[in-house]
Amino acid sequence: MYSEYSRSFADAHHLKGMVGFQAEVNKWRQLQASKLDLISESVPNINAATGESTIDKSKLTHWATAGFFGRLNYDYKERYLLEVNLRYDGTSRFAKDKRWNLFPSFSAGWNVAREAFMESTGNIINTLKIRGSWGELGNQNTENLYPYIQLMKFVAQDPNSHWLISNSRPNTANAPDLISALLGWETMRSWNIGFDLGMLNNRLTVSFDWFNRKTINMVGPAPELPVTLGANVPKMNNADMQSTGFELDLGWRDRIKDFDYGVHLLLSDDRQKILKYPNTTGKIATWYVSKYNGDIWGFETIGITKSQEEMDAHLASLPKGGQDALGTNWGAGDIMYRDLNGDGKISDGATLNDPGDKKVIGNTSPRFRFGLDLNASWKGFDVRLFFQGVAKRDAWLNDNMFWGATGGIWQSACFTSHLDFFREEGDDFWSANKNAYFPRILVDNFAKNQKTQTRYLQNAAYIRLKNLQIGYTIPAQITRKIGISNLRVFFSGENLFTLTGLPEGFDPETINTGYGAKDGSNSSGKTYPLSHTFSTGFSVNF
Repeated sequence: MYSEYSRSFADAHHLKGMVGFQAEVNKWRQLQASKLDLISESVPNINAATGESTIDKSKLTHWATAGFFGRLNYDYKERYLLEVNLRYDGTSRFAKDKRWNLFPSFSAGWNVAREAFMESTGNIINTLKIRGSWGELGNQNTENLYPYIQLMKFVAQDPNSHWLISNSRPNTANAPDLISALLGWETMRSWNIGFDLGMLNNRLTVSFDWFNRKTINMVGPAPELPVTLGANVPKMNNADMQSTGFELDLGWRDRIKDFDYGVHLLLSDDRQKILKYPNTTGKIATWYVSKYNGDIWGFETIGITKSQEEMDAHLASLPKGGQDALGTNWGAGDIMYRDLNGDGKISDGATLNDPGDKKVIGNTSPRFRFGLDLNASWKGFDVRLFFQGVAKRDAWLNDNMFWGATGGIWQSACFTSHLDFFREEGDDFWSANKNAYFPRILVDNFAKNQKTQTRYLQNAAYIRLKNLQIGYTIPAQITRKIGISNLRVFFSGENLFTLTGLPEGFDPETINTGYGAKDGSNSSGKTYPLSHTFSTGFSVNF
């Protein structure tokens, strides 16, 4: 529900205001039941069964939001632009004293091209607008609908109970998890500056934005507390995160006699950095101050040893423990790791103060994402190509789809690329391969060679031809004779080719989305790649 008001003064000042209210209620109910012994399998209905019936699940939830909002716009001769927004939002997901919050925002623009001193450049610069904004928005989405309410799990006649009381299973209840009474809104505070430019009769257009967004009082991972607490630690507003980046939209469109063509480029980048988080132990496996989202910690690889003598010499250079912290029985075909902290051994540290010989070796976040649209037409023929890709991204592929042999019969694979593993002279079946990409195959103790490391960090940057369209429009003087105003035949292809640094079988758009994938450093190859699609047809307008 909203109302607007607008008015102009002296043909120069333009004012517009709006106020409103919104409310939303969501109610959801689930009842799940089952019954055994169907009379007929062709009638799958509970009423057509004669056996024992049970109610498997019953659930009732609801949530609600409400908000008051207002906006004021002002412009002077379309040169100076100002907008002010104000929201006062409430949610049922938080405790009463945390439910409501105020979120303001401001934006301003200067249409430079409308200034008198720009009139002499009007045939070159058609549009030039400089703009900026600052504002706050709230986020109330939580994993649980009412995380501030302590719940005790109750199960009637618990089927998992091993006790019988009066010939029936007893009712059970578990101690409730801890809650955070201070849990409340996350505030996303952002500012941006940018400009819009149009030149040469708007044949050239440029739009650029630089943004900085801070998420204040973000709900981060639950802090680590001693196990003597005896309960799960609740999540709370315990973190601040900053996201910075830019967006560029660049276009060119022109016509040379009968030839019409255009180029459109979209380029963007963003990074997320933790500004605050209570990581008192400094563990690198969770959030910590100055951590970038997607950072990969790992070892620096020297190489694969080609002989036992080379491995012995490497271990001798590490007199205070060698590589024993990572594995045993080191020999030809195994990985040599670099002693980064110079303590005479290879160690697998876990904290910022003592990372051992690990460091940040890459980042899984996609950087410099782009899309390129090329199109042209000539005398009824038209063609359009759309490319998309990522210019910078690292990936750690840590499963059998990458390594091949991983020690067990259930978690091993063998593709052509996996045959490039280390082999010494004298093998009865395989020829020697001392310059192999993969280390030697081990049934036991194989994990020592598959630690996260620089040698096997993959370049996941790519460019893909997402779509190609070729068409021809039949001349109108022909189609009008049969009552058709427009007839176009076309061919279209999707995902036609991809250039990437990933090994064969890994798709850059679907890595880290397959079975077992939980984060940017986990499983990635257990999913189908995107299909090549070809189609042809025609469109008709009467």
